[in-house]
Order: sequence, then C-alpha cells, then structure tokens
Amino acid sequence: MHRPARITLSLAVCLAVALTPAWAAARPDSARSSASRYRVDRVVLLIRHGIRAPLDGEAAAAPLADQPFPRWNTPPSQLTPHGAQALERLAGYMRTRFVGQGLLPGGGCPQTGQLAIWTNSKSRTIASGQALAQGLAPGCAVPVEHRPEDQADPLFDALDAQAVPFDARAAAASINAELDQGRALMVGMGPAVATIERVLGCRRPCPISTLPNRIAPSADGKGLTLSGPIDLASGTAQVFLLQYTQGMPLAQVGWGRASAADIAAMSPLHARLFDVFARSAYMAPRVGGLIARRIATTLTAPRAPAVSVLVGHDNTIAAVTALLGTGFQLPGYGRNDPPIGGGLLFERLIDRRTGRATLRLSYLAQTPDQARSLAPLPQSGPAAPHHPLAPGRCGPTCTPQGFATLIAQETKVLDEPR
Repeated sequence: MHRPARITLSLAVCLAVALTPAWAAARPDSARSSASRYRVDRVVLLIRHGIRAPLDGEAAAAPLADQPFPRWNTPPSQLTPHGAQALERLAGYMRTRFVGQGLLPGGGCPQTGQLAIWTNSKSRTIASGQALAQGLAPGCAVPVEHRPEDQADPLFDALDAQAVPFDARAAAASINAELDQGRALMVGMGPAVATIERVLGCRRPCPISTLPNRIAPSADGKGLTLSGPIDLASGTAQVFLLQYTQGMPLAQVGWGRASAADIAAMSPLHARLFDVFARSAYMAPRVGGLIARRIATTLTAPRAPAVSVLVGHDNTIAAVTALLGTGFQLPGYGRNDPPIGGGLLFERLIDRRTGRATLRLSYLAQTPDQARSLAPLPQSGPAAPHHPLAPGRCGPTCTPQGFATLIAQETKVLDEPR
C-alpha cells in the first residue's frame, strides 16, 4: 500500500482476447506455444512491490487490539529480505515463460534494450525492481531505472506530483454520490468485520461495527480523508497479511488468531479502500491514467523492449483495472484486492497468418501460502501463478490500438487545464 498522506493514496486490465476455436486450441501459454498460430512479441508487466514491513500507522485499529502488534526487524515500509526472495521466485517463473516465448535469451544476459525495468521512486519499489531483475536475468547487470527517491514520479504518484487536475471538493462529492455517502463500502462486509474484530480481540461494541464511513476533502484541500470502519480496518487487514506472507510464526500472525482463511476473509476490507481512492470514477483516471497511457504507448510504439516491467503499488493496479472495466480475484485474496508482489501482464500477440496484433491480459501472483513458504512455482496447473483476466471495456477482441483508444477516452480529464 502506498499512502503519501492520511489517505491521499499515492497514487493495472483488461484485455484477454476473445478465444475463437482456433485460438483456444493453440493458446500461446500452452505446451504447444512455439507451434501455435500466435507468437508473443512484446509484454508489459505492471507489478506491485513485494512484502514489506508495515507503514507507520498502517494498522489504524491497533488501539482496539487487546495486545501490542509484533515488532519487525525491517524498518517501516521497506522491502524485507523474505519479500525480495518471493519476488525472485515469481520472476524466475516469468523468466521461464518469457524464454519460452523467445522474449529473453535462454542463456547469457539480455541484449541492451531487450529488458527494461522502471520503478517508482520509493525505496521499496526500487528494491523490488532489483529483486525482479535478479530473477529475470540472474547474474546480469540489468539497469533498474527510477527518479531520485525524494522526487515524486507522476506515473505512480500523479496527485503528489500535481501532474493531473484535481479538485478535492469535487472528488469528495463524486465519490460520496457513487458510494451512497460511504454506506456502500460496508455492503457484504459483515463476515470480514466479524473476523477482524475477533482477531483484534476488540471489545464490544467495537467501532469497526458501529462507525460510519466519511469521505471528505483533506484540511489542505490537496487530497481526501477517509474516516470510519474502512479506514480503521483496511490497513490493519493488510498488516495481518504482511505478517503471514513474511513467514512470521503463526503465533505472531494476529497473535495466533489469524489463519490463512482468516487472512482471505479480511482481505475485502483492504480492497474497499480502493473503491474510494483508486477505482472510483473520479479517482481512477487521476491515479491510473498516466501509467495506463505509458503502457498503451509501449504496446503500440514501432520499437520497444520485448519485456517492460513497471514496479508500483496496489492502488496503481486497482486504478488501471478500473479504467479497463475489469475486476479480479486471486487465490487467498478478496475481490479487487491486489496481491502483494503480484501484477498485471499485458501480452501482445501476433497472428502468424495475418500479422494482426491482439492483446491478452492476465494476473501473475503467488498465493499467500506460496509467498510465505517461498514454495517453487509450477509453470502449469492450478498452483501456477498465472490467472487470465476478463476483457472488460476493451471488448472481446482487443488490439493494441484499441487499447490505446480506450485509455485515451477514459483519461480525457487529464488533458483539462489544471
């Protein structure tokens, strides 16, 4: 999670091409990839950073807990060594896939310009990019590029960088109308709330059950504030996930009261945060518009790296999927809750017969148990970290240019005077 201010969240997609019978019989991710009708000639991966220590104040419900949260050896917000290893595992899986598609060499190092990695300017995203580079090209000096750490990158932090038009009052009014003054955030959240209250040991009546959600402009007028149960519970649920995926002893994960099933049950509370700050109609183009345009440009440019990796945050992915009108749910997570260390994979496929390009979208993510145990990741089968996504607004047969046109339409507000 990236929270530059109290909840001016700092600020991924639909494509899955329609499967005609011929396509379905020869998917490029199948064992017959090289002999299929389609070849993958370019990919873009938009990925969330790996397992980190909690942010300062992230567990907003800590005062409601019946005991202190465990301490971490890694400084707040930083990628952990375990998190780096989990990312290397996922990157190793991707390397095998990309080598099989002819995008990366099977031996030696990528040629200059073949693999490009750009990260946000946060230390955890930079370190995540370095871990991914090691997994994608072991032993190679792959540049991990980024802006200086003290400089906001508009691709990932558009609001902080003041790179997009934003009116806090208009944003709050729009989001409140969309979410029924915050009441819509709690629809279906009964089981998640009951789980987090139990894990916290929260005395009843617990505020998570009783408080309303309030969305308002921040005091300085530059962002938004959220108060109420989602503010209390979302980051707290994420901290329990971080404890679990970090591999902490189970006695320390929610003080021994949070199983893998409980982690999954609490995950929707974290996802609801994005309904305000990333997936809402007002926020999605402002949070995800610039990075979506970057992806569209990379996919349609005459020349671009075979593999482009963009390392950002969960709200980046949430916003881009909202622009595309698609949703997702990965094993061990709630709907539209971006897995830690997982990301959106855009693949440009060329029809060998016609030369026509199409796009396919999938989500690459480890389960919480795979991240926790650093388990080997199979290339196929139900445990493989590859999950196709639905097409959304891009339509059943999405082309690179069609994707670019959609993004241009969905982000027109970015071209308005600021």
